[in-house]
Amino acid sequence: MSTPETFEDRLLTALRPLAARQEHLDRLTGPPPPPAVTPRRRTLALAAAAVLVAAASAVTVPLLRTTPAYAVQRDPDGSIRITIRQYTDAAGLQRRIASFGVRAVVDFLPARTVCQAPRADFVPPQRMPLGLVDWSTLSEPDHYFKVHPEFIGPGQTFVYAVQIDKGSTRAAIRLADGPVGRCVPVPGDTLIAGG
Repeated sequence: MSTPETFEDRLLTALRPLAARQEHLDRLTGPPPPPAVTPRRRTLALAAAAVLVAAASAVTVPLLRTTPAYAVQRDPDGSIRITIRQYTDAAGLQRRIASFGVRAVVDFLPARTVCQAPRADFVPPQRMPLGLVDWSTLSEPDHYFKVHPEFIGPGQTFVYAVQIDKGSTRAAIRLADGPVGRCVPVPGDTLIAGG
């Protein structure tokens, strides 16, 4: 019993005469010479490869770039401009503010939570200096606020707490006389009262 002939078998049968003919021609004339690689062809090939690599880099580099979560800079008037694009790195923002000579504590909290009190000796709201912070208008493309360090006394700590709820935020800015304890989130709604 013979097995049915497959497509590959039929193809091999059809190609055998062509291969035999090519072998016969090669014996008469010798194998074809390898294609000549001239310096000009080599240069063009290298240039084309360089263009492809450059094009691939131009496509991948923008894909790898990400917008930083925040930006902190010193403005000419001595204030510290803080722009927050993503509420994801409270510790990094705290360190960045401190690098400008301001002792700071930054807390990003889930909605309806506050830091457990007491955690610091906070300056009462009625005694907070009005010039401590300027807010940009909401129409600004990059919404920011500016902290004026001249309103932060020796030994005081700038405290910035934010409640984050599905893209909306509520922020509170406080000054503490002395150090500020670690934030332990507890249920609550009023950032000022929660410490």
